[in-house]
Amino acid sequence: MRVTGWGILFLITLSCLSGTKLRAQSTGGRTRLDFLQLPAQAKSTALGSNHITAQGNDPLLFTQNPALLDSAKVNNVTLNLMPYLADIRFVKMGYSNRIKATGGVWAVGLQYLNYGTMQETDDIGNVVGEFRAADYGLSVGYGHTIGAFTLGGTVKVVGASVESYQTWGVAFDWGGVFKHPREDLTIGFVVRNMGFLKQNYNSANTPVLPLDVRAGVTFKPEYMPVRVSFTIHHLNKFDMVYNDPNLFYTYDINGNRLPKKVGVAEKLGRHIALGSEILAHPNFRILLGYDHLKRQELRLTTKGALAGFSFGAWLRIKRFEISYGRAQYTPGFGSSSISILMNLKGGLVK
Repeated sequence: MRVTGWGILFLITLSCLSGTKLRAQSTGGRTRLDFLQLPAQAKSTALGSNHITAQGNDPLLFTQNPALLDSAKVNNVTLNLMPYLADIRFVKMGYSNRIKATGGVWAVGLQYLNYGTMQETDDIGNVVGEFRAADYGLSVGYGHTIGAFTLGGTVKVVGASVESYQTWGVAFDWGGVFKHPREDLTIGFVVRNMGFLKQNYNSANTPVLPLDVRAGVTFKPEYMPVRVSFTIHHLNKFDMVYNDPNLFYTYDINGNRLPKKVGVAEKLGRHIALGSEILAHPNFRILLGYDHLKRQELRLTTKGALAGFSFGAWLRIKRFEISYGRAQYTPGFGSSSISILMNLKGGLVK
């Protein structure tokens, strides 16, 4: 029996719906495996992390939105290195190619977040050994294009280990993209991290994946050397505000302390991410981004500085692409990532 591209997508969608049935709702507790929300590669870091319509040749973009799997990513392999907080290291690798029988594009991605080696102590603080901790994920995605539309799906085996304690599960992404046939305009939608988790230790909270529903648009104004991305993330959860009553409070007429209220406009703003590519040269771009949620959560109470802002650059040299991204968290502190992409056929990257 010949399996078509739409047949593959149907099977992935069926898996996604099964995953949703298992764990689509929020239980009100903290999520696990939040590394799944980290940017796909350096370009994503520089543009503000959350964009699902920013185009490129990097296969790892399918971990942002599987509908970004198109012909631009055929026979490309990529490596992304991200020294994260303290001595934490985040490594991502990806490869994509075409399925001749269906005409679609498939990709595989590996994510590994290494927290390093830590000291193990007994209940009175004596060092009794060492242990390691890490998060990991293996993703397989498929995208199929018909005309101006691309649909894609991803299946991910994810997990985490801390000493002998483990969490593992299966997650699914499903997305769609419309690329205007004449204009430089892309509109997209994605549902990320549906699925379920299991753990080998007792806990009062049921582990929950970081479900995230996003919609976005990327466009280039005519006659302007700039491409802009606008994304709304976490559509599945309206109130994204962490309002610490010990930091943000006011007083009533009797002098009693009350938690400070956050307006609707501010709640809406925390769902917005902006990014822009300055097209300085066909082989060189300057990247800028802003995420309002990160700015409000990471800024100091006395000043915001560049918290929530990001920047970077993209360079193409024959069959190689090199991207650098820097995201700022608090004044004087942030993280950087670098991505290296190569076309295995030896030709020019498109």
